Amino acid sequence: MNKRSLISVIATIAFTFNISGVAHAEPNTSAAQTIQETKIKYEQLDADTLKLNSEIAKLNNDIESINLKLEKNNAEIKDTEIQIENINKKIEDAKIEIEKKEATMDKRLRSMYKSNISTDMIAYLVTSENIFDFFYRIDAMKKLISIDKEIITEINDKKNDLIENAEIVKEKKENLNDLKVAIENDLNEVNKKKEEQEIVLADLNSKKDELMKVIEENEVNLLSHSLSIVNSGSSSVSELKSALNNLNYILPQLNSDYAISLAQDGITSVNNQIATIESDNLEKNVSYVSRGNSDGSSNENSTGTSLSTLSVTATAYTGGSYTAMGLKPTRDPNGLSTISVDPSVIPLGSKVYVEGYGYAIASDTGGAIKGNKIDLYMNSLQDCYAFGRRTVTLHIVAYPNQW
Repeated sequence: MNKRSLISVIATIAFTFNISGVAHAEPNTSAAQTIQETKIKYEQLDADTLKLNSEIAKLNNDIESINLKLEKNNAEIKDTEIQIENINKKIEDAKIEIEKKEATMDKRLRSMYKSNISTDMIAYLVTSENIFDFFYRIDAMKKLISIDKEIITEINDKKNDLIENAEIVKEKKENLNDLKVAIENDLNEVNKKKEEQEIVLADLNSKKDELMKVIEENEVNLLSHSLSIVNSGSSSVSELKSALNNLNYILPQLNSDYAISLAQDGITSVNNQIATIESDNLEKNVSYVSRGNSDGSSNENSTGTSLSTLSVTATAYTGGSYTAMGLKPTRDPNGLSTISVDPSVIPLGSKVYVEGYGYAIASDTGGAIKGNKIDLYMNSLQDCYAFGRRTVTLHIVAYPNQW
Protein backbone atom coordinates (compact mmCIF):
# COMPACT_ATOMS: atom_id res chain seq x y z
CA MET A 1 0.00 0.00 0.00
CA ASN A 2 1.49 3.40 -0.92
CA LYS A 3 1.59 6.22 1.58
CA ARG A 4 -1.19 8.17 -0.14
CA SER A 5 -3.59 5.18 0.07
CA LEU A 6 -2.68 4.53 3.72
CA ILE A 7 -3.24 8.19 4.64
CA SER A 8 -6.60 8.09 2.85
CA VAL A 9 -7.65 5.03 4.85
CA ILE A 10 -6.57 6.55 8.17
CA ALA A 11 -8.23 9.88 7.37
CA THR A 12 -11.49 8.18 6.45
CA ILE A 13 -11.46 6.09 9.61
CA ALA A 14 -10.54 9.05 11.79
CA PHE A 15 -13.37 11.10 10.28
CA THR A 16 -15.76 8.26 10.92
CA PHE A 17 -14.99 8.16 14.61
CA ASN A 18 -15.43 11.87 15.17
CA ILE A 19 -19.04 10.83 15.73
CA SER A 20 -19.45 10.18 19.45
CA GLY A 21 -22.23 7.64 19.02
CA VAL A 22 -25.28 6.63 17.05
CA ALA A 23 -28.59 8.12 18.14
CA HIS A 24 -31.85 6.23 18.00
CA ALA A 25 -33.99 8.51 15.89
CA GLU A 26 -37.59 9.21 16.52
CA PRO A 27 -39.78 9.88 13.45
CA ASN A 28 -39.19 13.23 11.75
CA THR A 29 -36.01 14.11 13.70
CA SER A 30 -32.61 15.15 12.39
CA ALA A 31 -31.05 12.16 14.19
CA ALA A 32 -32.33 9.92 11.40
CA GLN A 33 -30.09 11.75 8.94
CA THR A 34 -27.15 11.32 11.34
CA ILE A 35 -27.68 7.56 11.45
CA GLN A 36 -27.93 7.40 7.68
CA GLU A 37 -24.65 9.29 7.34
CA THR A 38 -23.06 7.02 9.92
CA LYS A 39 -24.06 3.93 7.95
CA ILE A 40 -22.47 5.37 4.80
CA LYS A 41 -19.27 5.95 6.77
CA TYR A 42 -19.48 2.38 8.11
CA GLU A 43 -19.73 1.05 4.57
CA GLN A 44 -16.75 3.18 3.51
CA LEU A 45 -14.84 1.94 6.53
CA ASP A 46 -15.65 -1.65 5.58
CA ALA A 47 -14.38 -1.05 2.04
CA ASP A 48 -11.19 0.57 3.34
CA THR A 49 -10.73 -2.25 5.84
CA LEU A 50 -11.05 -4.87 3.10
CA LYS A 51 -8.49 -3.02 1.02
CA LEU A 52 -6.15 -2.78 3.99
CA ASN A 53 -6.59 -6.49 4.76
CA SER A 54 -5.75 -7.26 1.13
CA GLU A 55 -2.52 -5.27 1.43
CA ILE A 56 -1.67 -7.04 4.68
CA ALA A 57 -2.33 -10.43 3.07
CA LYS A 58 0.00 -9.52 0.19
CA LEU A 59 2.62 -8.38 2.70
CA ASN A 60 2.32 -11.70 4.53
CA ASN A 61 2.90 -13.53 1.23
CA ASP A 62 5.99 -11.40 0.57
CA ILE A 63 7.35 -12.13 4.04
CA GLU A 64 6.72 -15.85 3.59
CA SER A 65 8.54 -15.79 0.24
CA ILE A 66 11.52 -13.96 1.75
CA ASN A 67 11.63 -16.37 4.68
CA LEU A 68 11.77 -19.29 2.25
CA LYS A 69 14.62 -17.57 0.43
CA LEU A 70 16.43 -17.03 3.72
CA GLU A 71 16.02 -20.69 4.62
CA LYS A 72 17.47 -21.70 1.25
CA ASN A 73 20.38 -19.27 1.64
CA ASN A 74 21.10 -20.54 5.13
CA ALA A 75 21.14 -24.10 3.82
CA GLU A 76 23.58 -23.07 1.07
CA ILE A 77 25.80 -21.38 3.65
CA LYS A 78 25.93 -24.56 5.72
CA ASP A 79 26.77 -26.63 2.61
CA THR A 80 29.49 -24.17 1.62
CA GLU A 81 30.99 -24.21 5.09
CA ILE A 82 31.09 -28.02 5.02
CA GLN A 83 32.78 -27.93 1.62
CA ILE A 84 35.34 -25.41 2.84
CA GLU A 85 36.01 -27.53 5.89
CA ASN A 86 36.56 -30.62 3.70
CA ILE A 87 38.87 -28.73 1.33
CA ASN A 88 40.91 -27.37 4.21
CA LYS A 89 41.27 -30.87 5.60
CA LYS A 90 42.48 -32.16 2.22
CA ILE A 91 44.94 -29.31 1.99
CA GLU A 92 46.33 -30.10 5.43
CA ASP A 93 46.56 -33.83 4.54
CA ALA A 94 48.33 -32.97 1.29
CA LYS A 95 50.79 -30.75 3.10
CA ILE A 96 51.63 -33.53 5.54
CA GLU A 97 52.09 -36.07 2.71
CA ILE A 98 54.29 -33.69 0.70
CA GLU A 99 56.42 -32.97 3.73
CA LYS A 100 56.92 -36.70 4.30
CA LYS A 101 57.89 -37.38 0.69
CA GLU A 102 60.14 -34.36 0.56
CA ALA A 103 61.85 -35.66 3.68
CA THR A 104 62.32 -39.09 2.03
CA MET A 105 63.74 -37.52 -1.15
CA ASP A 106 65.98 -35.28 0.85
CA LYS A 107 67.30 -38.22 2.83
CA ARG A 108 67.92 -40.24 -0.33
CA LEU A 109 69.74 -37.38 -2.08
CA ARG A 110 71.90 -36.71 0.95
CA SER A 111 72.83 -40.41 1.11
CA MET A 112 73.66 -40.52 -2.58
CA TYR A 113 75.75 -37.38 -2.29
CA LYS A 114 77.75 -38.67 0.65
CA SER A 115 78.46 -42.06 -0.95
CA ASN A 116 79.66 -40.68 -4.30
CA ILE A 117 76.86 -42.46 -6.19
CA SER A 118 78.56 -42.33 -9.62
CA THR A 119 81.51 -44.44 -8.36
CA ASP A 120 79.22 -46.73 -6.42
CA MET A 121 76.97 -47.33 -9.44
CA ILE A 122 79.94 -48.34 -11.67
CA ALA A 123 81.30 -50.59 -8.98
CA TYR A 124 77.83 -52.06 -8.56
CA LEU A 125 77.67 -52.98 -12.28
CA VAL A 126 81.33 -54.20 -12.61
CA THR A 127 80.95 -56.61 -9.77
CA SER A 128 78.14 -58.47 -11.56
CA GLU A 129 78.59 -62.24 -11.47
CA ASN A 130 77.47 -62.73 -15.06
CA ILE A 131 75.76 -61.02 -17.95
CA PHE A 132 72.30 -61.80 -16.57
CA ASP A 133 73.21 -60.32 -13.22
CA PHE A 134 74.61 -57.28 -15.03
CA PHE A 135 71.34 -56.57 -16.89
CA TYR A 136 69.35 -57.29 -13.72
CA ARG A 137 71.34 -54.65 -11.87
CA ILE A 138 70.89 -52.16 -14.74
CA ASP A 139 67.12 -52.77 -14.63
CA ALA A 140 67.05 -52.32 -10.88
CA MET A 141 68.88 -49.01 -11.21
CA LYS A 142 66.39 -47.87 -13.88
CA LYS A 143 63.50 -48.71 -11.59
CA LEU A 144 65.11 -46.83 -8.71
CA ILE A 145 65.63 -43.78 -10.92
CA SER A 146 62.03 -44.10 -12.24
CA ILE A 147 60.63 -44.29 -8.72
CA ASP A 148 62.51 -41.17 -7.77
CA LYS A 149 61.13 -39.40 -10.84
CA GLU A 150 57.58 -40.51 -9.98
CA ILE A 151 58.00 -39.25 -6.44
CA ILE A 152 59.20 -35.90 -7.76
CA THR A 153 56.30 -35.76 -10.29
CA GLU A 154 53.78 -36.72 -7.61
CA ILE A 155 55.12 -34.06 -5.31
CA ASN A 156 54.77 -31.46 -8.06
CA ASP A 157 51.20 -32.66 -8.83
CA LYS A 158 50.31 -32.43 -5.16
CA LYS A 159 51.69 -28.93 -5.08
CA ASN A 160 49.64 -27.98 -8.15
CA ASP A 161 46.51 -29.53 -6.61
CA LEU A 162 47.19 -27.64 -3.43
CA ILE A 163 47.39 -24.38 -5.37
CA GLU A 164 44.15 -25.18 -7.22
CA ASN A 165 42.39 -26.12 -4.00
CA ALA A 166 43.63 -22.94 -2.41
CA GLU A 167 42.05 -20.97 -5.29
CA ILE A 168 38.82 -22.91 -4.85
CA VAL A 169 38.76 -22.14 -1.15
CA LYS A 170 39.43 -18.49 -1.85
CA GLU A 171 36.60 -18.35 -4.42
CA LYS A 172 34.19 -20.14 -2.08
CA LYS A 173 35.04 -17.72 0.68
CA GLU A 174 34.31 -14.81 -1.63
CA ASN A 175 31.01 -16.40 -2.65
CA LEU A 176 30.18 -17.01 0.99
CA ASN A 177 30.82 -13.36 1.79
CA ASP A 178 28.61 -12.28 -1.11
CA LEU A 179 25.93 -14.68 0.12
CA LYS A 180 26.14 -13.22 3.60
CA VAL A 181 25.70 -9.71 2.20
CA ALA A 182 22.65 -10.86 0.24
CA ILE A 183 21.17 -12.51 3.32
CA GLU A 184 21.76 -9.41 5.40
CA ASN A 185 19.97 -7.33 2.76
CA ASP A 186 17.06 -9.79 2.79
CA LEU A 187 16.93 -9.68 6.57
CA ASN A 188 16.85 -5.89 6.52
CA GLU A 189 14.05 -5.98 3.98
CA VAL A 190 12.07 -8.49 6.04
CA ASN A 191 12.51 -6.45 9.20
CA LYS A 192 11.42 -3.29 7.40
CA LYS A 193 8.32 -4.97 6.01
CA LYS A 194 7.52 -6.45 9.40
CA GLU A 195 7.75 -3.01 10.98
CA GLU A 196 5.45 -1.59 8.30
CA GLN A 197 3.01 -4.44 8.81
CA GLU A 198 3.00 -3.97 12.58
CA ILE A 199 2.26 -0.26 12.15
CA VAL A 200 -0.61 -0.96 9.74
CA LEU A 201 -2.02 -3.74 11.92
CA ALA A 202 -1.77 -1.61 15.06
CA ASP A 203 -3.56 1.24 13.31
CA LEU A 204 -6.24 -1.10 11.95
CA ASN A 205 -6.82 -2.69 15.34
CA SER A 206 -7.06 0.74 16.93
CA LYS A 207 -9.71 1.84 14.44
CA LYS A 208 -11.57 -1.44 14.88
CA ASP A 209 -11.59 -0.84 18.64
CA GLU A 210 -13.06 2.62 18.05
CA LEU A 211 -15.67 1.14 15.73
CA MET A 212 -16.54 -1.48 18.32
CA LYS A 213 -17.12 1.25 20.91
CA VAL A 214 -19.78 2.79 18.66
CA ILE A 215 -21.31 -0.61 17.96
CA GLU A 216 -21.18 -1.52 21.64
CA GLU A 217 -23.00 1.67 22.66
CA ASN A 218 -25.81 0.92 20.20
CA GLU A 219 -26.08 -2.71 21.26
CA VAL A 220 -26.12 -1.97 24.98
CA ASN A 221 -28.83 0.64 24.40
CA LEU A 222 -30.81 -1.91 22.41
CA LEU A 223 -30.62 -4.37 25.32
CA SER A 224 -31.40 -1.79 28.00
CA HIS A 225 -35.19 -2.20 28.11
CA SER A 226 -35.13 -6.00 28.32
CA LEU A 227 -32.34 -5.93 30.91
CA SER A 228 -34.23 -3.38 33.00
CA ILE A 229 -37.13 -5.86 33.21
CA VAL A 230 -34.74 -8.69 34.12
CA ASN A 231 -33.03 -6.60 36.80
CA SER A 232 -36.10 -4.90 38.27
CA GLY A 233 -36.82 -7.73 40.70
CA SER A 234 -40.57 -7.12 40.47
CA SER A 235 -41.43 -8.17 36.90
CA SER A 236 -44.19 -10.66 36.17
CA VAL A 237 -43.61 -14.00 34.48
CA SER A 238 -45.12 -12.68 31.24
CA GLU A 239 -42.81 -9.64 31.30
CA LEU A 240 -39.81 -11.84 32.03
CA LYS A 241 -40.70 -14.21 29.20
CA SER A 242 -41.11 -11.29 26.82
CA ALA A 243 -37.67 -9.97 27.85
CA LEU A 244 -36.21 -13.46 27.47
CA ASN A 245 -37.59 -13.75 23.93
CA ASN A 246 -36.15 -10.38 23.00
CA LEU A 247 -32.71 -11.22 24.43
CA ASN A 248 -32.63 -14.57 22.63
CA TYR A 249 -33.67 -12.96 19.36
CA ILE A 250 -31.15 -10.12 19.56
CA LEU A 251 -28.20 -12.23 20.74
CA PRO A 252 -27.25 -13.67 17.27
CA GLN A 253 -27.08 -10.14 15.86
CA LEU A 254 -24.67 -8.70 18.44
CA ASN A 255 -21.00 -7.95 17.66
CA SER A 256 -19.64 -6.50 20.90
CA ASP A 257 -18.24 -9.01 23.40
CA TYR A 258 -19.51 -6.83 26.23
CA ALA A 259 -23.04 -6.65 24.80
CA ILE A 260 -23.02 -10.41 24.14
CA SER A 261 -21.96 -10.99 27.75
CA LEU A 262 -24.76 -8.74 29.03
CA ALA A 263 -27.33 -10.57 26.92
CA GLN A 264 -26.08 -14.01 28.01
CA ASP A 265 -26.07 -13.00 31.69
CA GLY A 266 -29.56 -11.57 31.27
CA ILE A 267 -30.82 -14.81 29.71
CA THR A 268 -29.35 -16.84 32.57
CA SER A 269 -30.85 -14.50 35.16
CA VAL A 270 -34.31 -14.39 33.62
CA ASN A 271 -34.43 -18.17 33.27
CA ASN A 272 -33.56 -18.52 36.95
CA GLN A 273 -36.21 -15.94 37.92
CA ILE A 274 -38.90 -17.66 35.84
CA ALA A 275 -37.99 -21.05 37.30
CA THR A 276 -38.16 -19.64 40.83
CA ILE A 277 -41.50 -17.92 40.30
CA GLU A 278 -43.07 -20.95 38.63
CA SER A 279 -41.72 -23.19 41.36
CA ASP A 280 -43.18 -20.92 44.01
CA ASN A 281 -46.51 -21.02 42.19
CA LEU A 282 -46.31 -24.83 42.04
CA GLU A 283 -46.32 -24.77 38.21
CA LYS A 284 -43.67 -27.48 37.93
CA ASN A 285 -45.30 -29.20 34.98
CA VAL A 286 -45.07 -26.18 32.73
CA SER A 287 -42.39 -26.69 30.10
CA TYR A 288 -40.69 -23.48 29.08
CA VAL A 289 -38.77 -23.04 25.87
CA SER A 290 -36.01 -20.44 26.15
CA ARG A 291 -36.83 -18.90 22.76
CA GLY A 292 -40.56 -18.59 23.32
CA ASN A 293 -43.49 -19.67 25.48
CA SER A 294 -44.54 -23.27 25.88
CA ASP A 295 -46.84 -23.04 22.88
CA GLY A 296 -44.10 -21.51 20.71
CA SER A 297 -45.69 -18.04 20.72
CA SER A 298 -44.40 -14.75 22.07
CA ASN A 299 -46.04 -11.80 23.76
CA GLU A 300 -46.50 -10.04 20.45
CA ASN A 301 -47.93 -11.69 17.35
CA SER A 302 -49.41 -10.78 14.02
CA THR A 303 -52.89 -10.55 15.47
CA GLY A 304 -51.92 -8.86 18.75
CA THR A 305 -51.97 -5.20 19.62
CA SER A 306 -49.51 -3.04 17.70
CA LEU A 307 -48.53 0.59 18.16
CA SER A 308 -48.92 1.36 14.49
CA THR A 309 -49.82 -0.48 11.29
CA LEU A 310 -48.49 0.50 7.88
CA SER A 311 -48.96 -0.69 4.32
CA VAL A 312 -45.48 -0.66 2.77
CA THR A 313 -43.71 -1.67 -0.40
CA ALA A 314 -41.19 -4.41 0.40
CA THR A 315 -38.11 -5.52 -1.50
CA ALA A 316 -35.28 -7.83 -0.39
CA TYR A 317 -31.51 -7.57 -0.07
CA THR A 318 -28.56 -9.68 1.12
CA GLY A 319 -24.88 -9.34 1.99
CA GLY A 320 -23.07 -6.84 4.18
CA SER A 321 -21.38 -7.28 7.55
CA TYR A 322 -22.96 -4.46 9.57
CA THR A 323 -26.31 -2.70 9.63
CA ALA A 324 -26.66 1.05 10.17
CA MET A 325 -26.92 0.32 13.91
CA GLY A 326 -23.79 -1.85 13.84
CA LEU A 327 -25.62 -5.18 14.21
CA LYS A 328 -25.10 -8.31 12.16
CA PRO A 329 -27.76 -8.56 9.44
CA THR A 330 -29.82 -11.68 10.12
CA ARG A 331 -32.64 -13.69 8.61
CA ASP A 332 -34.27 -15.92 11.22
CA PRO A 333 -37.89 -16.87 10.42
CA ASN A 334 -38.31 -18.23 13.96
CA GLY A 335 -36.61 -15.35 15.69
CA LEU A 336 -35.78 -11.74 14.86
CA SER A 337 -34.67 -10.79 11.36
CA THR A 338 -33.24 -7.56 9.94
CA ILE A 339 -35.07 -5.00 7.83
CA SER A 340 -33.98 -1.72 6.29
CA VAL A 341 -36.29 1.26 6.81
CA ASP A 342 -36.63 5.00 6.42
CA PRO A 343 -35.87 6.21 9.98
CA SER A 344 -38.21 9.18 9.53
CA VAL A 345 -41.09 6.69 9.17
CA ILE A 346 -39.95 3.77 11.33
CA PRO A 347 -37.37 4.66 14.03
CA LEU A 348 -34.21 2.58 14.00
CA GLY A 349 -34.27 0.07 16.84
CA SER A 350 -38.01 -0.54 16.56
CA LYS A 351 -39.36 -4.06 16.79
CA VAL A 352 -41.79 -4.82 13.97
CA TYR A 353 -43.87 -7.65 12.59
CA VAL A 354 -44.02 -7.99 8.80
CA GLU A 355 -46.81 -10.22 7.56
CA GLY A 356 -45.34 -13.06 5.53
CA TYR A 357 -41.84 -12.40 6.88
CA GLY A 358 -42.03 -12.46 10.67
CA TYR A 359 -40.58 -10.43 13.50
CA ALA A 360 -37.68 -8.10 12.72
CA ILE A 361 -35.66 -5.24 14.08
CA ALA A 362 -35.49 -2.05 12.05
CA SER A 363 -31.70 -1.76 12.22
CA ASP A 364 -30.64 -0.87 8.69
CA THR A 365 -31.15 1.91 6.14
CA GLY A 366 -30.73 2.27 2.39
CA GLY A 367 -30.44 5.07 -0.13
CA ALA A 368 -33.53 3.89 -2.02
CA ILE A 369 -35.57 3.16 1.10
CA LYS A 370 -37.66 6.29 1.49
CA GLY A 371 -41.14 6.75 2.87
CA ASN A 372 -43.31 3.65 3.15
CA LYS A 373 -40.67 1.34 1.72
CA ILE A 374 -38.77 -1.42 3.49
CA ASP A 375 -35.99 -3.83 2.49
CA LEU A 376 -36.11 -7.33 3.99
CA TYR A 377 -32.82 -9.11 4.67
CA MET A 378 -32.45 -12.55 3.05
CA ASN A 379 -29.75 -15.21 3.38
CA SER A 380 -29.13 -15.53 -0.37
CA LEU A 381 -29.54 -13.68 -3.65
CA GLN A 382 -31.86 -16.46 -4.84
CA ASP A 383 -34.21 -15.74 -1.91
CA CYS A 384 -34.18 -12.06 -2.86
CA TYR A 385 -35.17 -12.85 -6.45
CA ALA A 386 -37.90 -15.17 -5.21
CA PHE A 387 -39.35 -12.47 -2.96
CA GLY A 388 -39.28 -9.75 -5.59
CA ARG A 389 -41.34 -6.65 -4.80
CA ARG A 390 -44.56 -6.81 -2.79
CA THR A 391 -46.97 -4.71 -0.81
CA VAL A 392 -47.09 -5.98 2.76
CA THR A 393 -48.56 -4.97 6.10
CA LEU A 394 -46.11 -3.95 8.81
CA HIS A 395 -46.96 -3.69 12.50
CA ILE A 396 -44.76 -1.64 14.81
CA VAL A 397 -44.74 -3.77 17.97
CA ALA A 398 -42.42 -1.57 20.03
CA TYR A 399 -40.37 1.59 19.56
CA PRO A 400 -36.71 1.84 20.68
CA ASN A 401 -36.22 1.35 24.43
CA GLN A 402 -39.73 -0.10 24.72
CA TRP A 403 -38.78 -3.75 24.24
